[in-house]
Amino acid sequence: MGPSGCGKTTLLDCLSGQRSIDSGTIRLNRERLSKKWRRRICYVLQQDIFFAGLTLRETLEYTAMLRLPDKLPRAEKMRCVDHILEVLELTPCQHTKIGDYLNRGLSGGEKKRANIACELLTNPSIMLLDEPTSGLDSHAATSLISSLQRYAAQEHKTVVITVHQPSSQMFHMFDRLLLLCRGQTAYFGDVNRVVDFFQDIGLTMKSHYNPADFILEQIKSSPEVRDKIIQAARAARKSSSYPCELNQDHFTKDGVVMVDFRHLHSLLKDDRIVANGVAPIEETQSEEGKQLWMETQSHSSSASSDSHDGDFWLGYPTSFYTQFKVLSQRNFKEARPRMLSRLNWLQTIGLGMMAGALWFQLPKTEESLHDIQGWMFFSQTYWMLFALFGALSSFPPEREVISKERRSGAYRLSAYYIAKMVGELPLVITLPAVYHLISYPMLGFSSPSLFLTMLAFLLLNTIVAQSVGFFVGACCMDMNLSITVSALYTLATQLFGGYLSTRFPSWLEWVRFTSMIHYAYQNMQILEFSEGPPIVCGEQSKFAICTTENPDGTTNKYIPVDAILDAQGCTAPLWLNTLVLVAFLIVFRLLGYIVLRYVRCPK
Repeated sequence: MGPSGCGKTTLLDCLSGQRSIDSGTIRLNRERLSKKWRRRICYVLQQDIFFAGLTLRETLEYTAMLRLPDKLPRAEKMRCVDHILEVLELTPCQHTKIGDYLNRGLSGGEKKRANIACELLTNPSIMLLDEPTSGLDSHAATSLISSLQRYAAQEHKTVVITVHQPSSQMFHMFDRLLLLCRGQTAYFGDVNRVVDFFQDIGLTMKSHYNPADFILEQIKSSPEVRDKIIQAARAARKSSSYPCELNQDHFTKDGVVMVDFRHLHSLLKDDRIVANGVAPIEETQSEEGKQLWMETQSHSSSASSDSHDGDFWLGYPTSFYTQFKVLSQRNFKEARPRMLSRLNWLQTIGLGMMAGALWFQLPKTEESLHDIQGWMFFSQTYWMLFALFGALSSFPPEREVISKERRSGAYRLSAYYIAKMVGELPLVITLPAVYHLISYPMLGFSSPSLFLTMLAFLLLNTIVAQSVGFFVGACCMDMNLSITVSALYTLATQLFGGYLSTRFPSWLEWVRFTSMIHYAYQNMQILEFSEGPPIVCGEQSKFAICTTENPDGTTNKYIPVDAILDAQGCTAPLWLNTLVLVAFLIVFRLLGYIVLRYVRCPK
């Protein structure tokens, strides 16, 4: 406990292994804090980071499927979820969506408990919670601490919490208190003795006064009083009642500070002892809960024998296939309401009918050639923008959830990345397919094969644009910067696509080869004008082949495909354009993965 800026969060960051320390070491069960031990410590951050569209139960079920070992049957994992919901009194709201500032969902207190519930599923040995009561009213905060107190008693766990200024009722729920003042220890010991400690140095608390308020008032008072408190805390270290395990020279002759959680747990709860960092389950616990956690631990132990390093906690709890399957399902379920919302359906159907009406049954003549090309360019451009900015807007909030889960070692980044591509694939192609189904037949349906081929290239360009959105979203932490970068790229893509202009300065000629629209637009022209009905020459044709007489004295009635493509600056064949688009897809997906793996890796 302590005022803002005293070092509470920094201390928890160091104990959890998420922040490096400048000196000394942190040890758990006399071993240095390593990846093995960090996996056994759950760290609940102050922020409540979830997928807002999932219900509480769905969130916990997906967490259980990812973070509990494969050898534990699904039914047992669901029993773990039920048990945690019951312990934290979340059963009545389990089918409520998490919600956010736009969509109403769980209350603040319920979100705090949901955040804790996700970590409790793994049955951690030690729980670290950073200000879980912040933003809650007095009743909700007391209820949350009461639930944690009951969990610690039933499951026999060590729970360490940082608080800023608790109520009197909440303050007396704690067993031991570490009081911080500007990064230094101002008191450590029993909660019931802290008032006596201050009284012994001449700081007397009034009757019927909240001890927490009194303590913080003293710490935030004059520098003389603060120094007096800190000096008294240092002197208390030399007393016989002070835990010898917390003295610097007790463990090592080098004077290295060691935090031994076996002794810390006995200090927090005098009547309990933890062996090897795993708390034994007491008889006071319910039989169902006891059996449940014993089964979970037994499966964890059996899984350790299958791990390549001989230690379950050093590997991932589930296989790559399980991670891919669960993450694909979760990603599809989370993204479907957002990508296939009623508004998007209405927009797509309305736009398809509007485009079909605007370009309705265009005659295959030279006079209508520019309009036919306009439909192609508009269709490719619109769905490129839709997919790119859709991926851009969805990635930042999802990135926070993924970073939190990656820090906990829930799954591989590669499993998440492939699952995201596969899970969102049916969603990203649905709306462009509906648009094409409405607008293209109204333009003038010629053959089913041409319809399907044109659709395939429209969808390919859409998926490529989504890949670019993922890459930009992964690179740019700031949303405004990512929108600016994406806008510049998409505008350049349209300008050099080949429809708005076919003449480019020689020093800018290379830019069009970086435009995805350039290749997709070319492919649509090649398909439409070679497989569809031929384009009839105009009376005053601008194509030389229509005005030049043949050796037999006749002129061409139809414009050849090559002539139309040459006028648009299209020189590459269909297979080459397709190959370039596929290369765009692969390169941007790989670049997005590399950025997440090495640049945006959570610390």
